[in-house]
Amino acid sequence: MTVANEQITDSSSTKGLSNFRVTVERLLELLDLEEEDEYGILRPTEYAFKTAMKLIVEAYDVLGDSFPKASTGTDDAGSITLDWTSLDRDRTVRLFCPFSAVQAVDIFHHTKDEYAVEDIVSSPTLVYWLQWFNET
Repeated sequence: MTVANEQITDSSSTKGLSNFRVTVERLLELLDLEEEDEYGILRPTEYAFKTAMKLIVEAYDVLGDSFPKASTGTDDAGSITLDWTSLDRDRTVRLFCPFSAVQAVDIFHHTKDEYAVEDIVSSPTLVYWLQWFNET
């Protein structure tokens, strides 16, 4: 899994934009990966990339400054995973954008006591779970 570890220190008024920018930059970095290696595909498919970008742009339009920074990665089929993890609150939201429309886009969310997966068909589901992720 490819993860960018850029450290950003911005004022709170640009935090959401910075978090969104970092997330987009991390997604774009996936496009620079070698196409594949001995284990499978490294670079995301066009479908996975477009799906991920569409969902996060739409989520940012709603969340604005509260958009959290995500880690990104690919699997051996060219699917993309975006992870929002908070160790101090023990919460995780994971968006899975498959390599093709044959599979559903899924959102996983969990705490130490709960875990669930649901199919996501639009950005409002992602927005809901990112708002949950941001709760203190």
